[in-house]
Order: sequence, then C-alpha cells, then structure tokens
Amino acid sequence: MTDAPKFIKFYEENLRGNLFAGFLTVGGFLLSLKTFILIKLKENVYDRPQYKKRFEEMKKLDENLQVYAPLRNLSDFLFWSVLATIGAAIAQLSIGLIGIQWFVYAAIWISVFALCILIASLLLIKTSLNDWFKFINEDS
Repeated sequence: MTDAPKFIKFYEENLRGNLFAGFLTVGGFLLSLKTFILIKLKENVYDRPQYKKRFEEMKKLDENLQVYAPLRNLSDFLFWSVLATIGAAIAQLSIGLIGIQWFVYAAIWISVFALCILIASLLLIKTSLNDWFKFINEDS
C-alpha cells in the first residue's frame, strides 16, 4: 500500500488484534511444551545407542563436541522463540497502538522476526524428529 493512513487503518482494524492473539497463543503454547519437547527428544533421540555411536564417530573428528549440545541449542532456540513471540504480542499492544506509520512498521517487523525465529525452531525440531524416526526404523 502506498497510502500510509489507509495502511495504518488496515493494520489497526485487521492485523493488530489477530497478531496479538496469535503470537500470545503460540508463545504460551511453546512455553508450556518446551520442557516436554526437550525431555522426549532426550529420551528418544539423544539417549539411544545409535546416537551415541554416531556421536563417538564424530567426536574423533572434533574433540570439542558434546553429547547434548544439539539439545542445548534447541533449548536455547525454543527459549528465544518464546521470547520473540511474546515480544511480538506485546509490541502489538504497545507500539502498535500508537498509530504512527513507523511504529506500525516496527510492530509488523517484530512480528515477521518472531515468525522467522519460529520457523527456524520448527526446522531444528524437524531435524531431531528425523533422527528419531531413523532410529525407530533401525530398531524395527
């Protein structure tokens, strides 16, 4: 949109409330499931003999590797995802309420940033799940 007042009105009427509710919901959901996700992945991926065997082979190439480093990275990334989504929700009800063009752009940018962090978190979880499914197939 090239007309800033129309864009601001569109944002106020159609986007701000939905972005707030959506990011607050996703942030709360991730916050409540973060520990569960990590514990299940630890039990079903990182504690398996197949993973430990693969880790020992990789450790020969790099002595600095740690067994649970990928799980710790996922934990950190999920933390930042929760923080980004809740921050995006707060931005909708703080700077998004101001109604000035650049503040509206900032609120939308924060939402896009949070969405990018969420997508990256999903890709990290998908990588761990792929390992889990590979181990399940090897067991059967």
